[in-house]
Amino acid sequence: MSDIPGQSGPRDPAPAPASAAFPGPDSVAWRYVGQWRLLTVLGRALVLETAHPVVGAGVAAFSTYRYHPWRRAVQTLLSLQRVVYLDPRGREKEAARLTRLHRHIKGVDDEGRRFDALDPEARAWVHLTLFEAIVTMCRAGGDPLDAGDEERLYEEWRAYGRVIGLDDAVVPATVAEFWTYFERMTRERLGVSRGLRDLVAAVTGDFPPPAQLGFLPDPVWRVLRGVGAGAYMEMTAALLEPELRERLGLRMRPGAPALAAVVCRAAAAVDRLAPPALRYMPVAAAAITAERQLRRELERGAGRAGAAGPETVHGFLDQTGDGFIGWADLAAVARVLAGRLELDEERETALYDAFHTWWQELRATLDTDGDGVVSEAEYAAAGPGGAALRAAMDTVAAAVDRDGDGFVDQAEYTRLLGGGLRPAELLSSFRQLDTDGDGRVTVAEFAAGLGAFFTGRGGSPVGRHLLGRA
Repeated sequence: MSDIPGQSGPRDPAPAPASAAFPGPDSVAWRYVGQWRLLTVLGRALVLETAHPVVGAGVAAFSTYRYHPWRRAVQTLLSLQRVVYLDPRGREKEAARLTRLHRHIKGVDDEGRRFDALDPEARAWVHLTLFEAIVTMCRAGGDPLDAGDEERLYEEWRAYGRVIGLDDAVVPATVAEFWTYFERMTRERLGVSRGLRDLVAAVTGDFPPPAQLGFLPDPVWRVLRGVGAGAYMEMTAALLEPELRERLGLRMRPGAPALAAVVCRAAAAVDRLAPPALRYMPVAAAAITAERQLRRELERGAGRAGAAGPETVHGFLDQTGDGFIGWADLAAVARVLAGRLELDEERETALYDAFHTWWQELRATLDTDGDGVVSEAEYAAAGPGGAALRAAMDTVAAAVDRDGDGFVDQAEYTRLLGGGLRPAELLSSFRQLDTDGDGRVTVAEFAAGLGAFFTGRGGSPVGRHLLGRA
């Protein structure tokens, strides 16, 4: 293949399905992508990106760097975490969001050349600079990737590229070919652009503090900004190859390489000592913590809950605590669900109607003594449930699927359960719903899992947690 892969015209990328075989918790990417120390090389990555003529033109025409300088960095890191650490459906949603975002970034640059943010070469360059940033982060931090890990990380990066719609034809096939491509790109394609000048001006200019430091008095922030921004740009320049640094017009003082070495190695040392909650950015930390907790529980044989049993489920459904299930109890369950899901009037009415029909089915089939309620003994004789139960569960599942795409992703699942479950329990119960093992939970799978719980045949803690009897 050529050193600079395919340069065909822009088109809407077609993301590859994020399959269950995607790089997961044991991958090199999971180990490094979400680390806070990526900030030490993020400036370098942004310089490399905006020095590309297409990216630079898009930044110059559409960027809000000057007034919102933190936005690009925050969004870059958040998007990267979503692609690497979310469940398959979450990754697919992020890929679709990126396509929608970049579809509108196109025009004519200062030299009369047309640009389009969906240009395959430009998109591949942006994607691959982040791979190179991780390699640089490790090398500058004194813990360089060995050849095997670098090769594995690159293969993982190609997989991420497929998810966001990059064709293999525009991405070098091997890590060796990548380094040839990278050297050629930096020598032949990168240069000073208005977008790059805007980036440098934003970093060194009069920008506001991030939200986390908004409490600082303005004079204090001005001092911190003056010292910190200047040092960061010096460090960024020092991390670039000398020839490229000169060509891009980035200056540095003699002490900048030493500063970069100290900062990068200090960040690596802190990273080695810190617990995951402090080493990793929020999305990454949540995913890694959940996986570690789940693995420990699986080793103890406690990773999957057994079926609750009809008697236990009766206790969960008995929301009034009188020992029986009546319409008031199922109405209370519907009320809990409607509140958690923040349903509008139409969906809330549909939910109550479905649960009332389910109650009528329960009373008709299980209330053997005709007293208008269902006792524990009567509920214990319940079968797999009838059409009304299935319809009620379908209604719940459709409400959980807020975007109507036919799947319940982890974000929607977490929104339903709130913050009451530990990360490992949340992850474990979510995976139990994935009965076909493809890494995604369809609305039908979710409805079936919830229905199995309510008939005492399933062990997902969804019902336990929602009904407050865990």
